[in-house]
Order: sequence, then C-alpha cells, then structure tokens
Amino acid sequence: MKFDETHIITPSQCRAARALLDMDQPALAELSGVTQSTISAFENVKQQAGPQTMRKLRRVLEASGIAFGEGDGVRRRDRQIIQIIEGEDANLRIHDDIYHTLKKRGGEALCAGVTELDESAGEKFNLLKRHIDRLKDAGISERILLKEGDTNLVAPRQWYRWVKADYFGLTPFQVYGDKIALKDPSRKQILLIEQPQFAETQRAVFNALWDMAVPVDTGGISDD
Repeated sequence: MKFDETHIITPSQCRAARALLDMDQPALAELSGVTQSTISAFENVKQQAGPQTMRKLRRVLEASGIAFGEGDGVRRRDRQIIQIIEGEDANLRIHDDIYHTLKKRGGEALCAGVTELDESAGEKFNLLKRHIDRLKDAGISERILLKEGDTNLVAPRQWYRWVKADYFGLTPFQVYGDKIALKDPSRKQILLIEQPQFAETQRAVFNALWDMAVPVDTGGISDD
C-alpha cells in the first residue's frame, strides 16, 4: 500500500476523521502543530487552509489510522504490516510517525546507517533540527549509529556512537515502537514494517552494533 501523495483534505473530511478517531480539536492541534483556532476556522469553512496546514493535518490523521478517499470519503485504514512511503517528503512522514508513535507509548528511536544533513541542505536541515527539538521537548531520545570518523552531529552528542565502516551498511534503518523503517534514499522510498517480533529482532541487531560502537570524538567540538 502506498500513502496517497496528495495533501488535499476537506473540512468535512477533517471533522469526520476526528470523529472516527474520537480526537478533539485540541488533540489534533497538539499533534499537528496547527493552532486550534485555525483548525476550527477550517472545519467550519470560515477560512481556507493553505497546503502546508492541510499537509500537517492529513499526516497526523493518516498516521492515526485514517484513509482518505475521493470526494469527502473517510474511513479507518485497514491495518497493513507493510507500507511503502515515497516522495520528496517520505523522510518527513517517518519523522512525524516517530514523534506521534513514541509520544503515545514512550521509548526511543534507534537509527543506523545514518549520514546527517548539514546547513547546506537548507530547509531540510531546518526541518530535521525542529524534529529533534520536538523529540527532546516530548522526552523522546534516539540512539544513532554513524560511520566512524563522521563528526557532523545535529542531535545531542550522547545520542551518537561510531561504528566501523564494515558494519555501517548501505541501507539506513530506524526502529521505533513496533515499527521498522528501511530507507532507499536513491528512490526516495521507505519500506515501513509494523510487526512487533520483527521490530524486536531488529532492535536486538541494533543493540549488538551499539555495544561494539564507540562514543563519538568530536575533537573538542561542543554540543549545541
């Protein structure tokens, strides 16, 4: 199953989706980062929402189990063990899912095979920084395995360890909750698997690598 790449959502769809989820406007506002007044004005057709606002609302509702159809169609999404998330914003969708999943149930995100963005990435770098900030604000942490020698850190230094190049891997993956996200950067595609036993197995693999890894030596570079 592929996530719908369109971002349009109608006021009636937003209202219906919240009703199916038993989610009030304050909860949607908190999860999406859209103010409650904006959501209220949109749902009551008093104000047209911009593309970015609709994108934020739709991501939260889809991540919570809603599927949008043609017209004003809204239904609960059938649970899928495997999903394909693709497009320019695929990574952002996973960041949102990590945040919403762990904010509800707690825990940490495990990241391997990662090469962090730097300021040359522009808005993508800014979005990554904001993602890390909201994780910290919610009490969520990550453990991140970098290739030995990589000192480009975006998150707090204690979140990172270095792993030898032989164990670094070409496919970045993240484990959080009952989910595994396997990334194919060249295709801008992410395979998302939701299965508790698979996640626990991959978590054990990550922990073995983490135990072999060493703390990052930034050569005197301080944390943010």
